[in-house]
Amino acid sequence: MKYSKPKYYLIAFSVFYLLLIGIMTFYFLQVLALKKKEINTIAHNKLDALESVLAFDKKAKKKDNVLYQAVIDLLYKKATVAEIKAKNEDFFYQTNLDASQKIDSAFQNLGYEVAYRVDLTHVILNTTKENVLPEPVTILETQKKITEASRINTSQWEVEESSKHTNEEDCADCPEDYNNHFTVNQEKYIQVLNFYSVAFRDLFPLLMGSFLICTFILVLYFITYKTIKKKEQEVLTLHNMVDNVSHEFKLPIATLKYGCNNLQQEYNSPTVELIQRQLSRLERLQNQLGGFVSFTDQMFCKHHLTQLIADLEPKNPNIQFTVHWEVADVLDFPQTEIETILLNLIENGIKYGGTTISCTVKNEKNQLCIQVSDNGIGIEKGEQNLIFRKFYRIRQHNIHNTLGLGIGLYQVKQIVTNRKGSIHLTSKLTDGTTFTILLPYV
Repeated sequence: MKYSKPKYYLIAFSVFYLLLIGIMTFYFLQVLALKKKEINTIAHNKLDALESVLAFDKKAKKKDNVLYQAVIDLLYKKATVAEIKAKNEDFFYQTNLDASQKIDSAFQNLGYEVAYRVDLTHVILNTTKENVLPEPVTILETQKKITEASRINTSQWEVEESSKHTNEEDCADCPEDYNNHFTVNQEKYIQVLNFYSVAFRDLFPLLMGSFLICTFILVLYFITYKTIKKKEQEVLTLHNMVDNVSHEFKLPIATLKYGCNNLQQEYNSPTVELIQRQLSRLERLQNQLGGFVSFTDQMFCKHHLTQLIADLEPKNPNIQFTVHWEVADVLDFPQTEIETILLNLIENGIKYGGTTISCTVKNEKNQLCIQVSDNGIGIEKGEQNLIFRKFYRIRQHNIHNTLGLGIGLYQVKQIVTNRKGSIHLTSKLTDGTTFTILLPYV
């Protein structure tokens, strides 16, 4: 099944449109990843400013500090982790509540919902290198719980302090001697829980702009596709009309030819011969228009060119025609094709102000050279690459009575292209125009 061009356009557009969507999605995900990094950095920096009141900080290690005392109890095995948690349950609850309030307040203006947690992972007595924590212990956690840690900081420090009673006399109230030297490891976890809502809020202009661009391209293509389909239907209708008209021409042409043949028998008149020649040419053109191949088409010869010029002279009495025939009398080219080329080029020169038309047919390096020159108004440089387009009309100096449809030079170009030849144009304003056609010919 043969597909129409619009269907190929639809397939090609669909592929490239999906590719465009894929590329835009890829880059949007890259931007989203950068945005996530930016949001996490902002959250981390803000938490660093609150760290001294939220974590087991080195500045807070004093003998009356609950966490410090808990570590000492673990080191000297005065209490287990469970016992410490139970004993200081109210303290940990109040600490977590206070941390939640401070963090929520710090991020309120940004609209972030931040979860934070601090875990003790190791408490090691340096003399024995023993870790007294069987597993990590959470010492601080906000009311918003972490589901997926997006940033982790690990910190480690050593604590070394000692005290010894120097009084020689016994002292019942004196403090106990101590020598504390241990290492503490802790890890901090943070997570912006509403990251996607914050990110999409900040990236909304970019997302909306991309969506509008994609929608605009889709709508524009839809309009273009509908226009192409409409034009395709119009062309199909035009072709059907041309086929119908071509078919309807058959009977009038055949009738006229029959009448001319009868007149030729009764009157030996040059006018009747002229009518016969034009009817024959009209019949050949009608066969081409209808898609039929004429097997009776003669090969073009010098006599055909002479007749063509003779038929043009009566209606163009002010034009001086010059013919140079420098090849064999009969060419190996169909009469209809060569006549179409010559007639279109000659009439083109007449329409655009030519008073002297020169037509030359010659051999040139195994090629047939057809050259038509005029002394008309010429063709501007900007127009010279456009005049072979279908239905194209020169926009300037178009002041002559015969305006045409803009298909004559297009027909010439098609014939030359089908014959694997070439066409060259030399023109200068007010000096005239020369068309040179080269066709393979041995």
